[in-house]
Amino acid sequence: MENNARPNQHLRKPSAFAGGRQQAGNHWLDTGLGKLPPQALDLEEAVLGALMIEKDALSSVVDILKPETFYKEAHQRIYNAILTLFGNSDPIDLLTVTQQLRKTGEIEMVGGAGYVSELTFRVNSAANIEYHARIVSEQALKRALIAMSSTILRDAYEDTTDVFELLDRTEQSLFKISESNIKKNYADMSTIVRMALNELETKKNQEGLTGVPSGFTQLDRVTSGWQPTELIILAARPAMGKCLGKGTKVVMFDGSLRNVEDVRDGDLLMGDDSTPRRVLSIARGQERMYWVHQNKGISYRVNESHILSLKRSRTEGPYKKGDVLNITVRDYLTKSAKFKTNYKGYKVAIHFPEQAVPLDPYFVGLWLGDGHSYSSRITNIDTEVVDYLKDYAEELNLTFSTYQQVGKAPSHAITTGQRGAKVPFNVQEQLRGLSVIENKHIPRSYLINSTENRLKLLAGLIDSDGHYQEAFNCYEITQKNKALAEQLKYLCDTLGFRCSLKEKQASISSRSYISTVYRLRIFGNLDTIPVRIERKKARPLKAKADWRVTGIQVEYDKVDDYYGFSIDGNRLFLLEDMTVTHNTAFVVSALRNAAVDHGKPVAIFSLEMSSVQLVNRLISAEAEIDSEKIRKGTLAPHEWTQLHHKIQRLTEAPIFIDDTPALSILELRAKCRRLKAQHDIQMVVIDYLQLMSGDTSGRAGGNREQEIASISRALKNLAKELNVPVIALSQLSRAVETRGGDKKPQLSDLRESGSIEQDADMVCFLYRPEYYNITQDENGNSTAGIGEVIIAKNRSGSLDTIQLRFINKFTKFCDLDSYFEPVQAQGFGANVNGLSSFDAPPSAGSVFKSKANDMSNFGNADPSQETPF
Repeated sequence: MENNARPNQHLRKPSAFAGGRQQAGNHWLDTGLGKLPPQALDLEEAVLGALMIEKDALSSVVDILKPETFYKEAHQRIYNAILTLFGNSDPIDLLTVTQQLRKTGEIEMVGGAGYVSELTFRVNSAANIEYHARIVSEQALKRALIAMSSTILRDAYEDTTDVFELLDRTEQSLFKISESNIKKNYADMSTIVRMALNELETKKNQEGLTGVPSGFTQLDRVTSGWQPTELIILAARPAMGKCLGKGTKVVMFDGSLRNVEDVRDGDLLMGDDSTPRRVLSIARGQERMYWVHQNKGISYRVNESHILSLKRSRTEGPYKKGDVLNITVRDYLTKSAKFKTNYKGYKVAIHFPEQAVPLDPYFVGLWLGDGHSYSSRITNIDTEVVDYLKDYAEELNLTFSTYQQVGKAPSHAITTGQRGAKVPFNVQEQLRGLSVIENKHIPRSYLINSTENRLKLLAGLIDSDGHYQEAFNCYEITQKNKALAEQLKYLCDTLGFRCSLKEKQASISSRSYISTVYRLRIFGNLDTIPVRIERKKARPLKAKADWRVTGIQVEYDKVDDYYGFSIDGNRLFLLEDMTVTHNTAFVVSALRNAAVDHGKPVAIFSLEMSSVQLVNRLISAEAEIDSEKIRKGTLAPHEWTQLHHKIQRLTEAPIFIDDTPALSILELRAKCRRLKAQHDIQMVVIDYLQLMSGDTSGRAGGNREQEIASISRALKNLAKELNVPVIALSQLSRAVETRGGDKKPQLSDLRESGSIEQDADMVCFLYRPEYYNITQDENGNSTAGIGEVIIAKNRSGSLDTIQLRFINKFTKFCDLDSYFEPVQAQGFGANVNGLSSFDAPPSAGSVFKSKANDMSNFGNADPSQETPF
């Protein structure tokens, strides 16, 4: 029974006690398992004795042993005294060590001068001190593993333990043990020279490539491929396809409106599916600006690179009504009139969560339209409204009252029935609590509420203040209060109705009265609004046209400031009237070249794009089929054949994709180690660095810049540990956009931390002059389709700028001279005909090229057309 007296002892928290086995200094030790922890006391004594016998012995073991490596507390104190003497450049022997212990008051704690003296008799020389020290270190490692395992076991039995936090702590503890005890030793020159010669022998047949090939000829000549153990930073500005003019309002996720220039990093915008879109970065600059005029909606200003989100309005061939197309303003302007007729702007409804409100939304709508501004009375003569007020008063267990003045319409109120009486519920006090008495507006709790509650609110406003125009099947509400009119429009916009708000002049000629009013007209499926007055009920919508889409006209304005951002998700967000609008090709090309052409296993951690989106880019580049067609699936028969033929190599390529969002550095390290062990990966790509989360456990405070610094250091350590190149994509600061000239990026533009530059072995910038409206370089050459890789830092090589070809429709980079751009050939001269052309000498402009080389329609074939050859 004595052996079973404390069966759960191993689950108890460790206790601190004095003695030689568990000490404060030895934090790895936990004797909760009831067994004697691993130790080598005789070797500890031998090591300490050898250190005091020979003066240079410490240099052999100082990187192996730490004070806590020793099991016995007395030995820890003695070794600590030896380290202090070593740090002060004092001699180390029996007398100096004893004197140091006396100075710190620890001589008695270690057993007195006699015990220190006895240690020197344990060994005759320091010949085997390194071997002895490694055994002592191994015993300390075992104790550390036992302590860690004991803690894990104890915490795993706790019901309150978060299992994922426990896994994270376990991994951290294991890494801490391994990294703090296993250090790489130095090597002598002869050994290193032999290693270098062996490496040269291996490389002599590799055509100068000593690392992982990028697939870009000129770049590989400069870098000799991506080198093992190197951290390569590939930086560029985020895509500027979501930039608007100053003053344009966007919808935040909480339902509020905000000017685009006031949007900040980390803000949440409202997405097209009523879910949040997080702002990842901000863009500022100048570009050609355009007005987008909607036939049935607001006009807004955008930059030339802005991506319009358009919806197809009719079914034709393989194109279906309702298909969404995202296209830049620049590309939209080049399209035909038929295209612009087929694709239109569109809006969506917002679905807010339901929240409790003190008064029925329909009643609040009635009061906002026909209520007295200073009380809860409502003036209305419609039977349906009066009957509702009676029923609502009965539901609230209150009194319905009617007030009739001579020559005026009756007014109605829901009261307590007793003036001055204190009752649990008072309608007028509820209105006062909503801050609407003498301040008519739609309270936020009603404006941002469920679709059902907002429809009830709108029904009350229409029944009190609205008019149904049967000829046009629309509602019209006229208001003198501009702020309330704008709120009404926002209410209708969030419900998905098409509406317009116009300022008008109203007059009463008999009184010579003129006033400014605001007229709101509402179109759409109006029969879903639960109005009660029979004459105001709208008929069901029978028109086939979708009221949510509208034609647009794009009109040039001027070169001006733009304000933009990059967001997560599908990059679609909403403007103030719920119009939908939109917001990694080089590295994808590089990893494809390494894996497909050279068979190098590559891992990519995509924190921004999903794995399917990334593979779609790879498929588009590999099969050379327009990425838009890949996304929609609208491929011609011959393109399907081309797709299946081309992607066979891609299917067999050793590419491993992980799209875990907000990946931490610990998770990345664990996954890379596993991939290295299982698949021998030769390169790691991270897209992108700013979306990673650092290891902040146990460290309070700190900021994002420090976190990015810790991430960049950890990535460099990972590259060295796995002996592979690590390519991390990074963002540039918006200083690039505000700078004049050619806007070429500089090292100082690296975003969030200068330590990125410090830790990186190579920093490359992607630069496209065409992106900044620079159509010619300094030599007068066209920059169309040109991308530059600027090597701004290269720790092991030269700096250079490499020009590549960027093929936008395939989202693909390739060598500048490897992609054929056909030259538009002219026909025969007017004076040449028939056989006479063979007798006439060739003249300029009279060369007729083979149609087999005509690629002007490549990738743009009609999807319904059969294979042309």
